[in-house]
Amino acid sequence: MQRTDGFSLMELMVVLAIVAVVSAIVAPNVISWRSAAQLRGAAGNLKGDLELSKAKAVRERSPVIVKFLATHYELTYTDKDGKVRTLRRRKLPGDVRVDLDKTNFTNDKTSFNGRGRTQAGRAVLVNKKGQQKDIIVSDLGRIRIE
Repeated sequence: MQRTDGFSLMELMVVLAIVAVVSAIVAPNVISWRSAAQLRGAAGNLKGDLELSKAKAVRERSPVIVKFLATHYELTYTDKDGKVRTLRRRKLPGDVRVDLDKTNFTNDKTSFNGRGRTQAGRAVLVNKKGQQKDIIVSDLGRIRIE
């Protein structure tokens, strides 16, 4: 009797071929899912930062300005000493950008006043696959994602 521990070369090659085929089928879906997840995450972050801006404006009774640029956005306010301070500057993930052509805030910025109100409008985030998320702000300060 001969001992047969382990796998033969042929068995190993068959398993590697199966793994390669499954990987080739799954990889595009994983890449697509990642891009969509980055877009959802960026939209959630923007909504949260807009909520933060509104809360800071009400708490400080001073306007908080949100400025949109293609690859990031900035939240700034003026403190009690009259100095402009940056509350947050958030860079968007590599596949996500602000579509400034579809974003309809005047001069690509909005501000929350001391009562939490703002100019109504929408910021549009898009990824490289063409998917988009709209973050809509009402003039009463309600913020939602579509």
